[in-house]
Amino acid sequence: MQRLIVSLLLIFTSVLVQAQPFSLKGKINDPENAGLPNATVLLLNPVDSTMVNYGLSNLSGSFEIRNLARREYLMRITYIGFGTHFENIVPPEGNLLDLGTIRLENERVTLIEVMVQEERIPMRVRNDTIEYDALAFKPLPNEVVEDLLKRLPGIEVQSDGGVVAQGETVRRVLVDGKEFFGRDPKMATQNLPADAVSKVHVFDQRSEQALFTGIDDGERERTINLELKEDRKEGLFGNTSLAYGTDERFQGKTNINRFDNKGQLSILGMGNNVNQTGFSMGEYLNFSGGAQSLLGGGGGGAMQITMNSASIPISFDGRPATNGLMTSWAGGANVNRKLGEKTEVTASYFYNQLGHDVSQSLERENFLPSGNFFFDQQSLQDNRNFNHRLNLRLDHKFSEASSLLFTANTSANKTESNLQSFSTTLNADGFMQNSSQQATDSEGQRLSLETSLLWRQRLNKPGRTLTAGLNFSSLGNDQDANLEALNRFFGNNPYDQPLLQYSTLGNLNNSMGVNANYTEPLGNRRFLEANYRITRNFNEVDQQVFDIEDALQTENELLTNKYNNTYLFQRAGLNLNQNRDRYNLTIGTNLQVTSLRGNIITSNQEINKDYTHVLPVLRFNYEFSNFRRLMANYETNVQEPSILQLQPLIDNRDPLNLYVGNPELKPSYRHRATLRFNTFNPLTSFGFFTFFTADYVKNAITNATSVDEQLVRTITPVNVKDNMSLRANVNVNMGLSKIKSRFQVGSTITHSQSVNILNGLEQDIANNILGGNARFTFRPGDSFEASLTANVNQQLTKYEFSALEQAFLNQTYGSEVSWTFLKDWRLGTGYRYQIYEGRTEAFDRKIPMLDFSLSRTFLKGNAGELKLSGYNLLNKDLGVTQSADINYIQRLETNSLGRYFLLSFTYSLNRALNVFDNTHRPGSGGGMRIMH
Repeated sequence: MQRLIVSLLLIFTSVLVQAQPFSLKGKINDPENAGLPNATVLLLNPVDSTMVNYGLSNLSGSFEIRNLARREYLMRITYIGFGTHFENIVPPEGNLLDLGTIRLENERVTLIEVMVQEERIPMRVRNDTIEYDALAFKPLPNEVVEDLLKRLPGIEVQSDGGVVAQGETVRRVLVDGKEFFGRDPKMATQNLPADAVSKVHVFDQRSEQALFTGIDDGERERTINLELKEDRKEGLFGNTSLAYGTDERFQGKTNINRFDNKGQLSILGMGNNVNQTGFSMGEYLNFSGGAQSLLGGGGGGAMQITMNSASIPISFDGRPATNGLMTSWAGGANVNRKLGEKTEVTASYFYNQLGHDVSQSLERENFLPSGNFFFDQQSLQDNRNFNHRLNLRLDHKFSEASSLLFTANTSANKTESNLQSFSTTLNADGFMQNSSQQATDSEGQRLSLETSLLWRQRLNKPGRTLTAGLNFSSLGNDQDANLEALNRFFGNNPYDQPLLQYSTLGNLNNSMGVNANYTEPLGNRRFLEANYRITRNFNEVDQQVFDIEDALQTENELLTNKYNNTYLFQRAGLNLNQNRDRYNLTIGTNLQVTSLRGNIITSNQEINKDYTHVLPVLRFNYEFSNFRRLMANYETNVQEPSILQLQPLIDNRDPLNLYVGNPELKPSYRHRATLRFNTFNPLTSFGFFTFFTADYVKNAITNATSVDEQLVRTITPVNVKDNMSLRANVNVNMGLSKIKSRFQVGSTITHSQSVNILNGLEQDIANNILGGNARFTFRPGDSFEASLTANVNQQLTKYEFSALEQAFLNQTYGSEVSWTFLKDWRLGTGYRYQIYEGRTEAFDRKIPMLDFSLSRTFLKGNAGELKLSGYNLLNKDLGVTQSADINYIQRLETNSLGRYFLLSFTYSLNRALNVFDNTHRPGSGGGMRIMH
């Protein structure tokens, strides 16, 4: 009996030992026995070579992988520039298997091949950089980089083409570390072919100051770098496509790239009338001469030359110019070149011509304590924009200790615009109080120049640096406009007000600044930073308005205005930086002194203001690991009132919306606190990203509005005690490998409290916005992919007067399917269903959208593609934007492209020159050959 019990105990103990997981550790060195940080350690299934687990070496080259199931593994260790190391792993008798030191040899060709049947290693982390292997995500023929980014875990491409990586907006996209057509990310993501990319790096680009001094100042910019395949770094690649379809729709696009070890040359060209731009909304505003060129009438028939709160903005509901009818022509070249060993130059030129025809219908419900009133407007706009843009960057290193950086950006723009509109205002009982009919023709020219010169010098002690910079910018803007309008007022004393006017506006803004920065090491990785900046900003405006009667022009003295002002900013600060392996901390403060000297020439008035503010700053970054980071920032800034807000003149160009400045305005002082936490597991593709932002504004500048009996609004900027806003975002990404799927879900909550002054009555407003989005993607193999998306946004605005509550709900649901069949055929479909629910059923809209495509690749290396596409098959040619403001809710409907079809042909130059590229290249696609 005792023998039986002992035997059972031995068996039970053996089973327990076998069930317990074990840990694997070791140290990875180079041939010189120096540790290799961030080497990749991959554990494979010996049977089919599928990936089971994953690890990285630390800064000294050591690694440890814990909680391993007791089974045999094939270990694979890789590091760039060294040969791959393979080793069979057998579970130890204990709980730890120590492999000791593993030396990697210099990379060489070996003889034995091992076939890995599963996907390539999709991701790895090197210090603060997440690296994606583009080939592991298998881009389809003729896709652009944007399509590739949509598949990468932790990266989201938004409806407007913007990119969010690990919860933060991507500000720059580089190509092999170089700028591509300036700083607009979409120039690269929407133009470069996806199959030219080998790796995608996501990291936080440090400031020029931090890169040079080596002192982390906490300032970062989320950046993506596209590393090209080796054969594209030394070759010619690109593609060209032409399409024509129903209703005379057409689309053409080409990009040709020639790269070598000395530089890069890229040429882009495009033309279409299907609302494709290939650049961001910010670039569109630049082409248009600024946001004021996008403004419609305020409802009273005055020329909208300058922006004010009475204007009604055009909304594009997604990508730039999604609505309306747009014809776009564009082309340009980008050059990156090394001039010797010490000089690098980057230059780009871009030309764009845009024609944008917009038909809009606006319904607005305005809320007053005494009752509501309603504003309706129908408008037609015909806009033409012509833009030239040139960027230059020159970086010269005199030595390892000193360098000079010169940048210049210039643009020339011409705009032509025609606006016709008719609007009515009704009181709470439905009786018309006023109406306005107007026609405006305007032309404008805009010339801008921005230059900077930065000297960087390392001094005789590590960490001691001196940098000095010079900045200059100039912006000139000239506009001419003709206005013909008829304003009619009803009620007890009805009357008509015809307007026939000609106006000119000249605006010149020159700014020059000098700055210096000095860093001094204090020991123990602490640094003291002293900085000083002085900037002089001169602004001159000359606005003339003439009334036309019997073909004679008479100057309108009430509307004519000429003024200039000079802002002088001086800012001095001290920052203490402390850097550690896991964290960096910056604490500092700045003293800002501002003086304003303004002169209103037409009324012989002077505006003189002087302000002094203390601006503290705190930045803290903590890295728990390469995959987990916490960031906390606190900063302050001051917003001084503009000369337009300060001048005590009545702007009655729009008789239904008057604007009066306030010379007693004070600057607003903003406190902002931000907290971010990101964690990401590259093995499971699980990511959790969250941030929280709080803003508190003292002496906030807001617009006080008064509405008279004829529903004419008078707007005046005033200071209120304070405003406050809170914003929180949570985003979760996870890979579901068992079902070959990926799931993303996110939520954003915004709460703001502000003060509104309406008809002299001050009231608190609480605005709450709750948004949620989700995306599920199923991809069982290279030939099929399907996704489901949902986006819900609800806004509720509450006033002290409960009768003024307003709410609306916007929902968008969609699905996309891509199926490759019979090897060379591909079918794609996309469906989107938009639901807009407003204050009343009259505001509600439901819009379904359906697209499809069928394509076939052919020619050598699948270099050619013939594609039939159908867009908006349900012919819902309407774009809707619904929004709420401090005292109104509105819906804006804009015309958009109806149903149309395109037949296109695309020729891929890179596939023609590289017939073994991507899935046709031996060792890629279905598997990967590893040499050892």
